Parts: sequence; C-alpha cells; structure tokens
Amino acid sequence: MENRARNTFVLLTIVFAFALQCVSADANTNVASSAASNNSASGVPAPANPALSNPAPANPVPAITLTPSENIAKTETAPLTDNSVSKNIVEIDVYYEALCSDSVKFVSNQLMPTFKKLNKFINVTFIPFAQGNITVNPDQSLNITCKRDGECAADRVHACGIHKIKDSEQLIKFVNCSLSEGYNSPNKTVPIDLCGKNSNIDSAIITEITNCAANNTESNPWLQDYKNKSSTANVTNVPKVVFNKNTTQDFASTVPFMNAVCKEIPDELQPEDCKTIHSGSDTLVIGVLPIIIGVFYFIKLI
Repeated sequence: MENRARNTFVLLTIVFAFALQCVSADANTNVASSAASNNSASGVPAPANPALSNPAPANPVPAITLTPSENIAKTETAPLTDNSVSKNIVEIDVYYEALCSDSVKFVSNQLMPTFKKLNKFINVTFIPFAQGNITVNPDQSLNITCKRDGECAADRVHACGIHKIKDSEQLIKFVNCSLSEGYNSPNKTVPIDLCGKNSNIDSAIITEITNCAANNTESNPWLQDYKNKSSTANVTNVPKVVFNKNTTQDFASTVPFMNAVCKEIPDELQPEDCKTIHSGSDTLVIGVLPIIIGVFYFIKLI
C-alpha cells in the first residue's frame, strides 16, 4: 500500500512538472511568435503584393530615428505617458541592412510586436547601411558598395524614409514593409508607393521619398553618417541592437526582444505586458524542480 502511494505521488509530480513547463514555454514564446503566422516557409515575411514593385536607385540608405508620437494609438496595457515614464525612455539603436533576412525577421517578428505594446517606453533609432562601405575616388566622387546585390538602392530608400517620415508609428510600419517587400521582390527593389500607402503616409511624403531615393546628392551624407555610426558601434553582423548607447544584445536568433526591453524599464513603471513575462529563473524553478523531486522519490523506490 505504501509503495502504491509513493508511485502515485511520483507520477503526479512528474505530470505536474511537465504541465508547468508547457505553461512557461507558452509564455516565453508568445512574444517572439506573435507575428510569425504571416511568414513564408523561409521565416521571412511574405510581401503584401509580390507583383507590385518600384524600381529603386542604386545607392545606400540613411538611418531612421523613431521619436515618440502623440498620434500613436494607445494600447490597453500600456499606461499613459507621464513625467516619470518620459525620463526613463529606453533608447534602442537598430543597426540593420535592407536585404538581410535576419534584419527582415527581427523587425517583423520581434520589434513590431514589442513596439505595439511598449511604444510609450521606447525610442527607436534605425540605422541602415550598417555593413555598407564608402570610399572617395580621386575625382572626389563617392564609391558606395554594399554586401548584397541591390542593397545600396534599398538602403537609400530606407534612409530617405527615415528622414522624411515624422510620425514614429508610420515610420516603423514603412521600415517593416520596405524590409519584407524589398527582400521578397524578384529584383530586390522597395515598392515605395505600396509601403507608403500601407503605412498611411500622405501622398506628398511618398513623392518626397521617391525623389529622395533618386537623388544621391541629398542622401549620400546620410549614408556616410550611417557608415560612421556603424564603424563606431563596431558592427560586424546585423541586426545589431544597442540599449541606451551601451548594452548590446543579439536578437537575430532566439532571445525574445520584448523580455530584454522590459528588463530596461524600472520595476515601478513596469506595464502589465512586462509583468506577465516569465524569467529564465522562474522557468527553472517552476519546471525543473518538481522533476528533480520526482526523480528523487523514484530512486528511493528502487
């Protein structure tokens, strides 16, 4: 009778442990997978309209600075911005390339979902052309080169968008669209009109971006600035994400971006979306400890 009771206890303990592990795994993967359902088999977001594309100029692109906008829609979980929140804004620099698959997936699957929930707490600066290079020819003209075919032209579109779009929500949507559409385009060009309309950008601004992308004189200084910033930040792989100008983390693989952002927000200002995230230590205690206890009792029965 005693042995049967022990066996039952062991079995229930192990079942309980696996159930808790499933719950923890669900919570931790929720953020990273929230936008993945629309991705193609390769993991890269599929274009909204593969047949529609805009030829883009053959030069690199400038960086995009996202500043908090009064027009950003309030989410149910994010608190209203107050003085204490504004003083603790998390500065996020994103170094990326316009035709890099990891950059495409990071912005679509991790940055976009996080921005929708935590836009009151973050300020994002986009820095394209992070792997590009600029040299000066003997006649003082610039020789601009990029790692991938067509990437300089796509980078230039991003740079123009960053400098022409003033609303941060519209900007991040434009960057996301330009990345996925440009990457999936057969000729690797960014459909400026499509992404502009999908991002609710005024037609006059779309025209400015189009003209800018064809004007090397206007955009070359921005590309040079991005190149300088990328060299200072020691960028070798993209995307590279820097928090508050000093903490660098890699989110191209498995690290949930939202978890890392929440850790940068002071405890007293943590929104509900951050409070519900399980930490790695929580998972260890909740999921692994019951298994250890179960194994201990099982060994005693042998």
